[in-house]
Amino acid sequence: MEILKTKEAAELLSVSQTTIKRWAAMFPDFFPKDRLGHYTFSERQISQLNHIKDRINQGEALECIHLDLTNDNLPAGPLQENLSPDTDGDPMNKIWSRIGYIEHALDQKANEVVSVQLLQQRAELEDMRVMIKQLSATLETMQKPGSKSLSTYEELHPVAAGRLTSPPRKRGLLRSFFPFL
Repeated sequence: MEILKTKEAAELLSVSQTTIKRWAAMFPDFFPKDRLGHYTFSERQISQLNHIKDRINQGEALECIHLDLTNDNLPAGPLQENLSPDTDGDPMNKIWSRIGYIEHALDQKANEVVSVQLLQQRAELEDMRVMIKQLSATLETMQKPGSKSLSTYEELHPVAAGRLTSPPRKRGLLRSFFPFL
């Protein structure tokens, strides 16, 4: 029985070393560290890592995968068909089992999407709240008598201030017909 290091296990499974470490850290009972704090993997543990990889490739979240100490090759989980002796080979039970798994995965994915949307909306609401506070503070300072002079407005909005201070130009009737005069 060959013992592999993290790098060798990663190359064997075609994933990164970080991924192997993350999977092993998620299941510390199945993948203990050696006395130096490094992971080493037996053939049985490599098959469990391969099973984890297959389940993740099928769309299952790492947190939903459960490993079984009694079964060396196929750890238990939602995708594994649990056939009792009286229903052994019944295709309808397999179909219902898979439908149940798919519904569970769909519910979980929907919850994740809603959580992300809520976080985005909360961030947008917080940004709007800050903008409202800024607008409110600006309006309060503008409404105070004598707090803002016209020169301050000119600094903030020179074009608008220019239009406010100059009266509208009156044009003669003849100049409105002949603007070049």
